[in-house]
Amino acid sequence: MQSALLIAGGQSHRLGQPKQSLEFEGESLVARAVGVLAQVAQQVTIVGPPGDRPKWAPVECDWVSDPYPHGGPLVGLATGLAAVRGTLVAVAPCDLPLLTPATYHALRSAAKGGGAAVATWQQSQPLVAVYWREATLVATQRLLAQGEHRAQRLLGVLPHELVERREVALNLNTPADLEWLGRTGLAGR
Repeated sequence: MQSALLIAGGQSHRLGQPKQSLEFEGESLVARAVGVLAQVAQQVTIVGPPGDRPKWAPVECDWVSDPYPHGGPLVGLATGLAAVRGTLVAVAPCDLPLLTPATYHALRSAAKGGGAAVATWQQSQPLVAVYWREATLVATQRLLAQGEHRAQRLLGVLPHELVERREVALNLNTPADLEWLGRTGLAGR
């Protein structure tokens, strides 16, 4: 794939600190996600909060700011899709530390023309996906014009395949989530 997007503009209310700079196994969650995406795409673009490029954004990545604060993940996805090139785009959030290149190889294999392949484990994860850029950009823009900001709604209007991937089950939203991950021995898989 030519492009990948790291969606990293969230507010991290429940965590109490920015997820982007949270460390796990000696590296930030952003660095972990960028490392995975860089193995499946030629260029990684980070979509982050409005304003100047933050210190936590790796210099090897392109940077795009959300157009307005707290717009939600659908705004981040639309902003990123408008900024990148390529037919297929891999997408990741910064708060799933167990993602691997195999996640995206499986999604790429399932991506059919004009829609998406979306990871799921008990619920779909529209920010862990491989999207056909043009169709998804049109769909996100249409939803935003209707006042919708939830990425889950995208799956109601875009043809997609669901791909079961257990590594998407752990989303780090609280300090307890990070502590639990350290105790389970799941790290490094």
